[in-house]
Amino acid sequence: MTKLRERYDNLDGLRAISCLLIIVYHVKKYGEYRLSGVPADIIDLFTQFVPLFLIISGFGIFCGYYERMKNREISLSAFYKKRYAKILPFFAFILLIYCVLEHSVSGIIEALTQATLTYGLLPSLTMGLCSVAWTIGIIFLFYMLFPFIVFLCDSKRSALISFGISIVLSIFCYSYFFKQYGDGAFMSRHNFLYLAPYFMGGAVTYLFRDSIKRVISAHRIIALIVCLGITVGYYFIPDNIADVSIIVLKNLLLFLPWLWYSISVKSYVLSNPVASFLSKISLELYLSQMLIFHLVEKFPGLHFAGNGWLGYIAASILVIIGDVIFVEAFMLIKKWVVNLYQKSKAKKGANI
Repeated sequence: MTKLRERYDNLDGLRAISCLLIIVYHVKKYGEYRLSGVPADIIDLFTQFVPLFLIISGFGIFCGYYERMKNREISLSAFYKKRYAKILPFFAFILLIYCVLEHSVSGIIEALTQATLTYGLLPSLTMGLCSVAWTIGIIFLFYMLFPFIVFLCDSKRSALISFGISIVLSIFCYSYFFKQYGDGAFMSRHNFLYLAPYFMGGAVTYLFRDSIKRVISAHRIIALIVCLGITVGYYFIPDNIADVSIIVLKNLLLFLPWLWYSISVKSYVLSNPVASFLSKISLELYLSQMLIFHLVEKFPGLHFAGNGWLGYIAASILVIIGDVIFVEAFMLIKKWVVNLYQKSKAKKGANI
């Protein structure tokens, strides 16, 4: 039997930080604020925290299912039912709201397609309806391929080789295939093969977690200094070298050490009640962020406190608070509906 899974509480902090930084990035991107200087440039880099989500997804799914899948302790049916149950209810609710707001044929087509969660197979994930949901399409495609990825990671050696190959293919994607065969609607960062190193990085981390934890826990101060140094250095590392994109390598260099650090030490900054709360609803916060953004855009307006730094910070806080309230309201309603259904089902069973 598979041993009990270890809980990595620090991942709560990584998820929460990633989610919040992505939200404030989108507020700046679409809010038309007059921001300048190094702080504004740094906020533009927050879009790269999406790859951290993918890395954590790879690590997390390996924690929960790698051994069970490899040892045939869970059926494919049970695995995919859990994935749908986790993602679809809230996502379908968001899609329904967008359909009502847009009331168009194209919106219905996109919503029905996205509701299958298989839209990661489309040539392009650039959609007008719930545009941030491309990430869910990529993550669910990873779930669809998970049995094959378990095969690729049958051993530590094969996992490292597969990780290396995924990096090479990612470079080929951007440097050759996207330039040769891409079109105007195509976005490279929406392609699974291009993003595969992030998932594989999380997978390799899982397989080598014991060695990683042993080294970093013995040298935690040095490890923290290295992580902070890489974080500062990230701003100065170019995205391209000789017309070859190294952004994936750059992101791996930044986020893998932080993942290794987070699974190896105890940190109240990353593991606390607030981080735990936000982590549990991070997926929902991510999916509904633009809906709340547009609500704030209508009332009280994105520039209710000006269009400079004060206005940007105020709008970001309002979007985050509104997003949390919206998600929590949905969760309460969902819990009430489920309890009502279970009571009704139990009552029918008692009457038989």
